[in-house]
Amino acid sequence: MKNLLVLSCLKDDNFAHISMHIMKERLDDVKAGVEKKASELDADVIYLLPEGEKVEGLEGDIRFGEYSPTLGNPNAVAKVLQGQLPRPMIQDDFVAVYDEKAVNVILPEEAYLLATGKNVRFVAVTKDDKTEIKEVEIGTKASEICDATGAKAVLIGGQKGTFVKPESLANYEISADGPDYAITVYGQDTCMVDLCVQLMTQAWQSSCGKCVLCREGTLQFKTIATEMTTGKAKATDTDLIKEVGQLIELGAYCPFGRSMAKPFISAIELFPDEFDDHIKRKTCKCGKCYKAAAVYLILPDKCIGCGDCVDECDEDAIEGKPKFIHMIDQDMCEQCGKCVDACDEGAIVKWEDGKLPKLPKKLTKVGKF
Repeated sequence: MKNLLVLSCLKDDNFAHISMHIMKERLDDVKAGVEKKASELDADVIYLLPEGEKVEGLEGDIRFGEYSPTLGNPNAVAKVLQGQLPRPMIQDDFVAVYDEKAVNVILPEEAYLLATGKNVRFVAVTKDDKTEIKEVEIGTKASEICDATGAKAVLIGGQKGTFVKPESLANYEISADGPDYAITVYGQDTCMVDLCVQLMTQAWQSSCGKCVLCREGTLQFKTIATEMTTGKAKATDTDLIKEVGQLIELGAYCPFGRSMAKPFISAIELFPDEFDDHIKRKTCKCGKCYKAAAVYLILPDKCIGCGDCVDECDEDAIEGKPKFIHMIDQDMCEQCGKCVDACDEGAIVKWEDGKLPKLPKKLTKVGKF
């Protein structure tokens, strides 16, 4: 069976569109690397580019497709060439076939390194929404190529990455095959919970859907992260994310699926107080969440401890006893609003401001708070 070598420019992370940068800035070296590899394999060559892209000086069999983290896998590439969804095949001995040829895949960076023999890595450094792609010597400290002074957090590794504190960059060295192809800096005004909504939405959109763990995991993580910003999350959700994330890491088919929960988990571990604020106190200190959320509160200066709201709540979400200020358990509250109508004192309100007023943390006698 003859071989086919596909140069895939579609595997890039959303945080690091490095392939097309290399194609446009280092095309001669990329073509030389592809030709060298094709000669070793005795293979025909196909160039797989993003839809709508054009590379001046590139000739040959050029095809187009959409980005997917699976498109470094031969079977996923073969499926795209056949006009199907990019589903990977993970078995080591599996041979993907297209047009009666065994499919092999090479990425632009791999071709460039094969041609030049350099000991480098291309890294996409993003700060203040501006991305610069740098050619960096292996072993270089991350702090040497990225200034994170005054930042809140740094994401190393894009969609499959891990959040670290800015001061930790000095401990990271750029490696040949590690997850440090993308370094993204976030400022002090960043809401980490809202950011996780964005990351998990991207993960859900990027999932090829082949394996249940990634397909359902990304959907559930996106849903839970969103609930954290709208007042619907439960106190146990952070532990659930960690537990399920570990299961997915062990059982998902591809590297993307196994790693996609890492940003969410590392954010929870690095900023536990911020997640507690959102889940338990329904507040966002950055003022970016809860704009669409309705949270029902009992105002302590108006509550007379009559118990009418307790009787009305079908979910048993209101704690109280006679002559004590009642409290609403936000984890149990379904936000039906029945308690508002039950309160003749006007002590229960629908709160949409985002920042909650000071409320009792335990049952307190009326007039003592």
